Amino acid sequence: MQLEGKVAIVTGASSGIGRAYALALAGEGATVVALARTLGTIGERGPQPDSLAETVEAGRGLPGKILAQACDVAEEDQLVSVIDAAGTNFGRIDLLVNNAAVMRMHETWDVSAEEFDRVMRTNVRAPFVAIRQAAQFMMRQRSGSIVNITARAGNFIERTDGAHPDLLPYGVSKGALNRLSHWFAEELKPHGIAVNALSPGVVATGQNRFVANFPGKEASPEVLGPALVWLAQQGGDGLTGQVLHTDEFGTSWGTM
Repeated sequence: MQLEGKVAIVTGASSGIGRAYALALAGEGATVVALARTLGTIGERGPQPDSLAETVEAGRGLPGKILAQACDVAEEDQLVSVIDAAGTNFGRIDLLVNNAAVMRMHETWDVSAEEFDRVMRTNVRAPFVAIRQAAQFMMRQRSGSIVNITARAGNFIERTDGAHPDLLPYGVSKGALNRLSHWFAEELKPHGIAVNALSPGVVATGQNRFVANFPGKEASPEVLGPALVWLAQQGGDGLTGQVLHTDEFGTSWGTM
């Protein structure tokens, strides 16, 4: 087990990519504090779909453990409280995965200021707040890894017919997240902490169901987990300050 004894925080862990990441980390022995807005319940038919209850149930029997914590990352007081509690209760935070994000399609000229702010609040401000809080524990222990889940939409994509989804706020937010990753990588490297951005690529989840004729890869720990597990083991003297793609893991990076 590569992460035995490690403590990880994963945001947006109730379904899809976040759920796969939580399971992958617990599969390697980590204690995972899984955050999402929907705690969920377990009834006669099993756990509520797309909830933390379902993630916890799926993780039973793994070497590590998954602990559910309801939290709206867009609410600063909730996010600060949860991260501080995790660091205090376990005495450490080894990995922070900023996965929670809002992705909505809009015609460019139809995006309201309120919607733009909502996306930025969840996709950029929340990762900043989470890094600010988790880094306090990581700096004290002189080690840690922060992984911000980004997307190709954060890069410049030339507009071609049928290949330019209306994702202005989302794309801008992911570009900002990449810059945030570079900034904190330089800030935290002297403290032994790695900061990277990881793009999982197109994954078959509810958020990207609009991608026509491109179902994407499976949102499973087997498919998405290895790249994240490798990054979880990095520190300030390892790979840091990079924007990476899961599909290139084991070829252009992760081969050391």
